[in-house]
Amino acid sequence: MKTLTLLTLVAATLAAVAWSQPPRNDGRGGRPGPPPPPPADPIVDLFDTDGNGEISKRELANAVAVLKKLDRDGDGQLTRDELPRPPRPEDGDRRGPGPNDRPATRGNEEPRGNGEPRGRRDQDAANATPGTVLFSGGYETDRRDNGRPVALIAAALGVKTEVFRDAFSRVTPARGGEPSQAQVQANKRALLNTLGKYGITNDRLDTVSNYYRYRPGTDDLWRHTPATAKAIIKDGKVTGFNITNPGAGYMTAPTVTVAGHTDIKVKATIGFSKDVRKNGRLTSLAIVK
Repeated sequence: MKTLTLLTLVAATLAAVAWSQPPRNDGRGGRPGPPPPPPADPIVDLFDTDGNGEISKRELANAVAVLKKLDRDGDGQLTRDELPRPPRPEDGDRRGPGPNDRPATRGNEEPRGNGEPRGRRDQDAANATPGTVLFSGGYETDRRDNGRPVALIAAALGVKTEVFRDAFSRVTPARGGEPSQAQVQANKRALLNTLGKYGITNDRLDTVSNYYRYRPGTDDLWRHTPATAKAIIKDGKVTGFNITNPGAGYMTAPTVTVAGHTDIKVKATIGFSKDVRKNGRLTSLAIVK
């Protein structure tokens, strides 16, 4: 029954990701030009292990095993946020993180954090109820990692950031397209040659990598949960905080603002864990005197 359910899910998802885009103006008298090529189909990318653009009978037979690897929380079910997202027109033909990808910004906006640009968050702060705790940022990555959340991946694997960064430096990125299956396998061996010394298995590497997989250079972000907190106010002054949800997925400490109390400075601290649900979570908030 489980196999039937997963195969049905494959068929439904294949139908759901059908994509089209209206013709664009070619700049010659308003006549529509040819539409751009569609972006990479995440379902084809998921099951097409030999990279030929088709899902063969053998690859279809292995579909259940592939889907099981997406079950990040190990509950035997697949939820919508565990499945690859359908491509959006603005994504173009991006097929995943490249060696030089970085999170995109627009104009003077800072990199997206908590799903909102800086201007929107400033407006929210102005309109928020006094005492509301607002978080921004916390998802900035090290320049050396080209948009990859290396600190989170390394922590989930139980190794130091430098160890994973060194292991990844031995990977050969694909140039101008998708890597071949041989290249994928060679890169996996390169990673495990270093990470295997720390007891990291192929399955654990796949689980963590899939959990934090996303597309640098888009509005997308790795899997994360924004933190929430309440300010403790006595006699009109903020005296402390009650963290109601520590969140997860922060790379750096987020900036904290208390609506109506912009005169105070707040220091946030985050912690890392091998448990992805607790990795990169808020651990404390303190008023800086």
